[in-house]
Amino acid sequence: MGDSIHRTPSRSKHKPRVEVLYELFLAEVRDRLGGLGLHGEDLEELVQIVFTVANRRTAVIPRNDEAARRWLMEVCRKQVSNFRKLYRHAYEVLDPEAVADAVAQPEDPEKYLATIALVQAAARLMPADEREILLRHDVEGESLHEIARWLGLKKSGAHVRVKQARARFVEKLALIEAQRRGRRRQRRFVPAWFMGLFASLWHWILEKRAQWKRLP
Repeated sequence: MGDSIHRTPSRSKHKPRVEVLYELFLAEVRDRLGGLGLHGEDLEELVQIVFTVANRRTAVIPRNDEAARRWLMEVCRKQVSNFRKLYRHAYEVLDPEAVADAVAQPEDPEKYLATIALVQAAARLMPADEREILLRHDVEGESLHEIARWLGLKKSGAHVRVKQARARFVEKLALIEAQRRGRRRQRRFVPAWFMGLFASLWHWILEKRAQWKRLP
């Protein structure tokens, strides 16, 4: 009985949550950041930033380990996005004219917004599960292993599902573009028809006028 009273409690129960997550997912965080294009000192800096964010926001991290892993992967994505937006990483050069010469992004805002609307319209026509696959894999950067685990499939099965989702997106995108081209053709049909009629009528008037001039 005395032994049960003085038994040392499990150490894991007393570890801070962020320390547990660090031990569980450090390798995955590093792999994710590497997959998003970071390496060397930049990668190690972002690893520390990700877990610093986790330490500050421990209260909102899901208690389920798998949900917490996904939360960390999203933090990775956001931190890399912020990292790339920093001026010192985008324009750190010895050119004093760099700021004045820098091209605004996007270069054509109207075209950029039109492309976004086109993509959103095509995505809305897709089945919800295929749209989620593209969002996870092509937008959020989840690996095929992660997609397979989410779908309950092998990696090869996840690869097939990703290819199918991409093919469906291309199909819906082509459909939306064809519909928009059709609407543009319909808008142009009436002016083109009217101009053809006007040209024929004008030629007829010129011919009659020439005939009248030839009359005695």
